[in-house]
Amino acid sequence: MRFVRPTANSLFFIFLSAFLLLGLHESRGQENSPYSRYGLGDPIAQQNILNRAMGGISSAYADYATVNFANPASYAELKITSFDIGLDYNSRTLRALTPPRKFASSYLIPSYFQLGLPLSKSKNWGMNLGLRPISRINYDILVSKRLPGIDSVRYNYQGNGGTYQAFTGVGYGNKHFNAGLNVGYMFGNKEYSSRVNFINDSVAYKATNSVDSTRFGGMFFNFGVQYKITVSEKVSLRLGAHGNLQTEMKASRNSTRQTIDFNPNVGVIEVDSVSYSQNERGTIIHPSSWGVGFILHHETDWLFGGEINFANWSNYRYYGAPDNLVNSWTARVGAQILPNFKSDNYFSRVAYRLGATFGPDNVKLNRTIPQYSFTFGAGFPVRRNVYTNQYTTINTAFEIGYRGNRENDIRESLFKVSFGLNLSDIWFNKPKYQ
Repeated sequence: MRFVRPTANSLFFIFLSAFLLLGLHESRGQENSPYSRYGLGDPIAQQNILNRAMGGISSAYADYATVNFANPASYAELKITSFDIGLDYNSRTLRALTPPRKFASSYLIPSYFQLGLPLSKSKNWGMNLGLRPISRINYDILVSKRLPGIDSVRYNYQGNGGTYQAFTGVGYGNKHFNAGLNVGYMFGNKEYSSRVNFINDSVAYKATNSVDSTRFGGMFFNFGVQYKITVSEKVSLRLGAHGNLQTEMKASRNSTRQTIDFNPNVGVIEVDSVSYSQNERGTIIHPSSWGVGFILHHETDWLFGGEINFANWSNYRYYGAPDNLVNSWTARVGAQILPNFKSDNYFSRVAYRLGATFGPDNVKLNRTIPQYSFTFGAGFPVRRNVYTNQYTTINTAFEIGYRGNRENDIRESLFKVSFGLNLSDIWFNKPKYQ
């Protein structure tokens, strides 16, 4: 007699452990993104890794075993319980024009953790529980200038933090129309410091240091709808739209303005505190956004789609103050090919994906910052579900992206590798003996 357990169980716990460890101790490496200084930081992709490989098209995407949190209307199509965990590895290169220089960084972060549940297999009714980061702040910028009467002045800008969402959502529908809603708590922190050091051969000046540390949180809501049109016996057209309501988050800020000395062995040594405030209450406005798209889908062989997303970043406010942010849009196109899901050839059962995105960045410094990327990836089945009654897939996504061009002072190039593990029914399969 032999006791058989699905191997996907061990894979699940490995990915879950890695996610929790990274959530508690994020691997910062040498991450340094000057653009993360603005707003709530650099946004993290808001799509499932499966969708990211197709350029991020997700407004009209729905699947019986995939949790598409970008549009909660897709939950209505869930027919099996699905655990979905994602990890991102980012490699970023910065290039500055004046003076010409280059800086490289890399880091590993969790992407999301979610649990999709079919509330009714006979009806289109499902729900999702999830946790994910939505932005990151991490930069360390050193700028030197010459001033009249002073040899030079050195500015050091540093920041770290991020924003997260914990949420639940439901989707309900019928044969053609689905609607869904996510509700949850958005929270995070921003820690900024600006240090000014005057350098002069004859006069000794004290350096100044300004520090702001803010924690914030508030409820958020997003919603979506999808409509399915039958084109032929095996081909359907699905239309989708989703949106996020503007969110007002309560914030508490500690601020310090001080003169300092700096010792390389000790760090910052306070000489005099010019001003200090604690628990200053205020609000942070996270703007609304929305997107619309379509997917033309052959039920077993292929799909193709496109969408456009808009975000009202000009409405962002931090304690009533705007930032160097503007309204932005992003266009996305993507496709998937599944050669033969019934084949005995493993690579014929792999889903191959590719896509592209383009549009202006939400940060504007003197001029518009263009950004675009190319994506590709695949979905690898772990084992054939005919043997285990499981639908377990390792999804991969590779992204090559660019931010800025030769007209911008700073250009970024990004290479991102994302891994997602989608496991279905592993908690509800009874152990078997043979």
